[in-house]
Amino acid sequence: MSKIDTTQWKEFEIGKLFYKVELKTKKEFNKATDVSLIKTEEFSLPLVNAKDGNNGIMYYGRESDFEFEEMCLDIVSDGAVSTGNVYAQPQKTGVLYNAYLIKSYYPKMSEKCLLFLATIIQKTIKQKYGYENKAGWSKVKDEKIKLPVDIDGNPNFAYMEEYMQNLEIEVNSSLRLFLLV
Repeated sequence: MSKIDTTQWKEFEIGKLFYKVELKTKKEFNKATDVSLIKTEEFSLPLVNAKDGNNGIMYYGRESDFEFEEMCLDIVSDGAVSTGNVYAQPQKTGVLYNAYLIKSYYPKMSEKCLLFLATIIQKTIKQKYGYENKAGWSKVKDEKIKLPVDIDGNPNFAYMEEYMQNLEIEVNSSLRLFLLV
């Protein structure tokens, strides 16, 4: 895919696009009995944590035990390697600790747009924050990201959707060619 021309893009504060979702456990939490490293029928709710990889999901909990949200981004706030990682969480997701979820003020956010935004936000914050300088919402919300804009100067979600769709098609084509070899 060719390089994107970002000269017409506009800067937006992350906190003007997203708000932090406040999620809690619904009961007194006991890590030994209330979470599992493996997804099961009982432990089916992904819980984000200071995880590098696996989309930030380290544990699974019971939906009845944790508040959850969907169509969010997960920002890892604390972790030696994972601080500043940003993951799209389109499915129901809860928070264990050392991470938080942010949700768009724009109500019609698609999974592909979440993936696009997760990449841009991570590229903006990953090198600025670390174990000694946590990526907490009080700081991250003031960071600025450049996004494509529509004719009204708002984030162009149609462009983001189309870009990610084209990228998916390109990757799938490459994989098919690879598998044929």
